[in-house]
Amino acid sequence: MITPAQREIDAPEGASSTVALKSSTPMPLPVRGDLIAGKYMVEEVLGRGGMGVVLSARHLDLDKRVAIKLLVDSRVPGASTRFLREARAAAKLESDHVVRVLDVGTREGGAPYLVMERLVGDDLGELLRTRGALSIGTAVGYVLEACEALAEAH
Repeated sequence: MITPAQREIDAPEGASSTVALKSSTPMPLPVRGDLIAGKYMVEEVLGRGGMGVVLSARHLDLDKRVAIKLLVDSRVPGASTRFLREARAAAKLESDHVVRVLDVGTREGGAPYLVMERLVGDDLGELLRTRGALSIGTAVGYVLEACEALAEAH
């Protein structure tokens, strides 16, 4: 059952089609076809977290797919400020191992969003479940890439 504090959104096959919004959250979640900032058309949900959701969208002018992270639960004091601080910090990172931030802004109603390059790849957890343990060389390669990203961040 969908409560008034939830709104349906197109999700990847097998995923839940709703994202729970806290009752004090004033912003409805965008649905497929909605525009964010007048230029990003929402396509589907890519993932969910405790306070946000990541959407796949298309930049209409550039005809390019992007990922948009939205803060959907701003009841935690300072959540919007921390979200925008994260966006600024991420935008400063320049590494092949860190997603690039393309845009940041605030939706009508005050909820912040972060636009990032849309990366396609395999989920490491799923890879381990389906294929089993990685070879030592592959695992070391992944760890080194993560270390390079961490070094850039610090």
